[in-house]
Formats: sequence, C-alpha cells, structure tokens
Amino acid sequence: MLSVPLPRSAHSRCPPRNTGPCSRSSSSRSASSADPPPPTLELPLATCSPPSSRDPSLRPAVCCARARAATWVFALSSLLILLWGGPAAAQSIVIDVAGSADVPLAAPKPQLPAGNGQAEANEAWDAMWLDLQMSGYFKMQDPGSYVERGKGVDEGSFEFSAWEMIRTSVLVKSRLYGPGAADCDSGGQRVCVDLFIYHVPSQQQLAVKRFRGTSGASRHLGHAMANHVLEIVTGTRGWFGTRLAAVSTQSGNKEIYVLDTDGKGVQAVTRNGAINLSPAWSPDGSEIAWTSYKKANPDLYVKDLASGRTRTLSNVKGVNTSPTFSPNGQHLALSRSVDGDADIFILDVRTGAQVRRVTTGGGIDVSPSFSPDGSTMVFASERSGGSQIYTTLIGGEAKRLTFTGDFNIDPVISPDGTKIAYVGRSEGGFDIYVSNIDGRGVVRLTQDMADNEDPTWSPDSRYVVFSSTRSGPSELWISTADGRHQTQITHDGGWTQPSWIPLR
Repeated sequence: MLSVPLPRSAHSRCPPRNTGPCSRSSSSRSASSADPPPPTLELPLATCSPPSSRDPSLRPAVCCARARAATWVFALSSLLILLWGGPAAAQSIVIDVAGSADVPLAAPKPQLPAGNGQAEANEAWDAMWLDLQMSGYFKMQDPGSYVERGKGVDEGSFEFSAWEMIRTSVLVKSRLYGPGAADCDSGGQRVCVDLFIYHVPSQQQLAVKRFRGTSGASRHLGHAMANHVLEIVTGTRGWFGTRLAAVSTQSGNKEIYVLDTDGKGVQAVTRNGAINLSPAWSPDGSEIAWTSYKKANPDLYVKDLASGRTRTLSNVKGVNTSPTFSPNGQHLALSRSVDGDADIFILDVRTGAQVRRVTTGGGIDVSPSFSPDGSTMVFASERSGGSQIYTTLIGGEAKRLTFTGDFNIDPVISPDGTKIAYVGRSEGGFDIYVSNIDGRGVVRLTQDMADNEDPTWSPDSRYVVFSSTRSGPSELWISTADGRHQTQITHDGGWTQPSWIPLR
C-alpha cells in the first residue's frame, strides 16, 4: 500500500529551497501563459546517449521514504515534485503497489494545444508506455477501453467518473508543445511536456512536472516521464533510459552494441568483423571491456566510449575472457589461461599489470563477479567435477555455494550485494536462478521456456536481463527478480550476453 497524506491547503508545499529534504519552487494550478511554467527537467541536447539517472540533474528531484516490505508511506511534502493545488481537508491516498502488475494505470496520448508535435508526442508516449509496462508494477490499461475522449489534462478539466468506470487507479495525462510553440519556454527546436499524475479513486492530483528536450530526443523524454511516474507511485528510483551492452549477430558477425533497456537506440561498439564476446561496463559507464578474436587469439580489450580509443589489456596465449570491473573502477578481473587451466586474475585497468592471482589450478575457473565493496568474488569452477558456483574473499579460500544441479555457470552479484543470479542446467535446457548471497533461498526465474542464459542485474537489483530462445533466435528479455513479470526487449534475433550499465 502507498499512503499519501494530502496537504491541508493549496499552499502546502515542500519547504523552501535549501531548507529541507525537498527544495521546490511554488506554482499555480493553471498552465496559462500568465503563470510560471511547471518545474522543468532539462534533457541533454545531444542525442547520442540517453539521460542517465546517475546524474541528479537529469531526473526529477523527488524525495521519498524508504520501502518497508511491500509498503511505502509518504508525506506529500517530501514526495511530490510539485502540487498545483489540493483539497482543503487532510486526506490519505492509498495505492496498492505490493506484488507484480497490480496497479491499473491509464495513460492517454499527449494533447497538442499548439497543433504540432504529433511525431514527438507519439514517440515520447510509446517510450513511457513500454517502460511502465516493463516495470511489472502496473497493469497497463488498453487505450481502446478508454471511455473519455478529448478531455483536458488539468485538474477540473475532465471527469474522474470516466476513469472510475474502467477501474483505473493511476491516471497519467500529458500535454506536449511541439518545436517552436509559444507556450514552451525552451524555444528553438525543443519540445515541452507537462505531465500530470492523478489518483482516480480519491480524485486527487499527485504531481505535475514539465519536461523539456529536443525534438530528436523524444524517446528520452518518455523515459524521463516513466521514471517520474514510477518514483511518484512506488518510491522506486527508475532506471528507464539506461543502457545495455550486448552481443548481436545483426551484421553477420558477433559484434558488441549498446542499446536502451527497451531495445531502442542501438549503436555499434565494435565493427571488426571478428568474434566479440562478454562486454562489461566500467562503474562510471565510460568504458566497455570485452573479448575479441580479431587477432585470432581471444584477447581482452577496453574501449573509451567518448574518444573511441581502444587498448589491449590482456593478450596471453590462450583465453582472456569474462571481464568484470572492480567497484572502484581501478581493477578488472578476468579468466585467463596460465599454466594450463583458466584461472581468475585481477589486473590494473590502466596498465594491464597483474595485481593478484585469485585462483590456482584445480579446474577451469571463469565468470568472476565482485561484491559491491570489492572484498568478495563469486565465480564458476569445475574443480568439483561439473561447473558450480563458488565464493571467495579476495586472497582467501574458495567456498562452494551451489549444490543443486550438475552444471551452474555465469554467476553475477546484485548491486546491493544480497543476491546472486546464475545459469543452471536442468531438464536438458538452461534456466536463470536467483539465490541469496550465501547460496540459499534459490528462486527459479525461468522454466520450460527453451534456453535462458547470460543474466545481468539492474542497477537497483530489482530486475534481471538475460538472453532467451523461447521466441526463436536468441533475444534479450527482462524479468522482475522474482520471475513473475517478464518482457521481451529485442525482436530482431541474435542477441546474447547483456551487461547493464551501473548507476551512481
């Protein structure tokens, strides 16, 4: 349940700037030209990469309480971006967000008061819709079921009864001003979107926010809007518009690409015509490490995405694979073959110099993953026969974690350090499993869905992206960490080995 105490008057606002956990400016109920515009989120002008919520300036600055179990309780003054008015008497809004796909949400397409911006409106709305559907928190209501047609977006300009008829809980309305519109205070080729969030059962407005961006970055606007809706309703920081790195065969070769979490915005990282595997992000998202056969041997490379410069980090004869950056970004762990078997090593990420050898002999050791503090590592090893998951303090002795199944591989620790996602072989296929950090409490995310491999965690540890052949050729899918809600991300085949960019 989400309990939102409403303000006692239209003047109940967050405290003045720099005087409390929220700092907001006041605004009136109307968006007329005589009034100040709603608070704005300025999106970057460049369209080569989407806004990242690692930068607080690129997301709505909301203050919200911490989740306790499946219940969020918010004081409105520390939750809302801004309220344009409110009821005279204190009330409480309760939205049930416990569980997966529980909250019925309606989101009509943006209104266009200036008469232009239809393409931008469609693109922004589409991105927001897909993001909210992918989150697993909402039951997205079919626009064909909407009773209301052509009503306003401001409070008082439409009838809540039309939405009560179809049992909407959260109503998201929007108004978009296309490029050059007089009512968009950004000017030029930028667009503005005013986003309104309502709670239908109580007939109250939860929040209003203006978002701004270029006409060529409409999907970025949609991601920002979805992040705002998610945070207002659930208290959960959104990750929409963040990036994945992955392997794709769309060029005919296995190359590395980056793409948005909704499968859009695909950009090539490699174009060498060789086999390229196992991409891994640096903690700040500025570099990607991967293994390439471009010189015949599987060597390890690191590319600076801003400059395009690539450096060779490890090229010992034999394998140099399964890279993963340390949390501080100074080191990189990998599996490479020295003295026969493949073992885990830690290298200096700038020079490639060996810092530590983590494992020695006893079978093939691959797929290292650091804990958030960098003190512990999990990896897959064949030292006990079939591949199993092990954990070790850096410099300590390895301890086996998995005892169910004869083949478990590709472990990855969640960013919050509490879970491990990995691949297990069962009934002739591969599936995704999630366990507690000690190997207990195993949850099977996939079953009877062909092969499912290559798990990677979302920055908030609530979702797992993986590759799956359930729909034919391998595609990327996203699942809630409990496996209850799964959505296909890519649709053109040949996608494997995703890696989710960290957030800071």
